[in-house]
Amino acid sequence: MAVDVPTSVIVKLMFFTLAMVSFPVLTFFVSQQYTSNTLVNGGLAALAANVVLFAYVIMAFSEDVPQSDGKESKKQQ
Repeated sequence: MAVDVPTSVIVKLMFFTLAMVSFPVLTFFVSQQYTSNTLVNGGLAALAANVVLFAYVIMAFSEDVPQSDGKESKKQQ
């Protein structure tokens, strides 16, 4: 039984998936230009991944989801 997922949810998920891959890697290599300490570079990349994850969680909780009444689901059964 397929669930009808709104397009906006799929677009947000794809955006944050791309950001979760690219933002930490980009942060790692950009920070390498300023310091040669790989521990600092890795820490900044981990921080960037946590920022993306935190932003996704905030957006997911603030998303408006239409609530359906229990009456409609009982009528269909």
